Amino acid sequence: MTNQQGWIKLHRQILEWEWYSDNNCFRLFLHLILKANHKEKRFKGIELKVGSIVTSRDLLARETGLSSQQIRTALSKLISTNEITSVTSSQGTIIQIVSYEKYQVSTNEITNEQQTSNQQSTTNKNDKNNKEILFNDFWKLYDKQVDRKKCLDKFLKLKDEEIKLIFENLPHYIRSTPDKQFRKNPATWINNKCWNDAEYSKPQTITYTPNIVHE
Repeated sequence: MTNQQGWIKLHRQILEWEWYSDNNCFRLFLHLILKANHKEKRFKGIELKVGSIVTSRDLLARETGLSSQQIRTALSKLISTNEITSVTSSQGTIIQIVSYEKYQVSTNEITNEQQTSNQQSTTNKNDKNNKEILFNDFWKLYDKQVDRKKCLDKFLKLKDEEIKLIFENLPHYIRSTPDKQFRKNPATWINNKCWNDAEYSKPQTITYTPNIVHE
């Protein structure tokens, strides 16, 4: 009686596991992890712990495609390094994965991952919506309106500080180029980061301090 649903977690450290390069051992061990019970239960009068499985060598051979001898050898190796324990009962062989908790995904982990993913998705969606609103303001201000979609794609990739500079400097660019035919297309203006051009940037405020001569 085994768990056929749910997930297991497998860390990349398993690449350094001593039996990783042993194809039979690795195949059998992974199979046992996938088949093991993820919670305690009873089976034909036997109390099965978390991480255990009731099986037999012949059944494991059929399930994995390995021979009975290969199963016997792989089980011996896994037992020798305390990866599993094996106890024979009237109902079959009870195999216990010693450190099963390392491979089990808890409900809390799934919930946390889902919440994190949902929060990130919501944040990204809100950020995009806010930028689209700002783009509409930009589009109204930039009155040489050409290729809106291309321009929007470039605008959405801008950083917040770049958008701030756009709204600070765009009015000065428009006043500096009263004839629309000499203005760059809006997508080009964004792509070239023209808000940084000294010629069209927001004028600097110069404070005049008169020289005072003291007699």
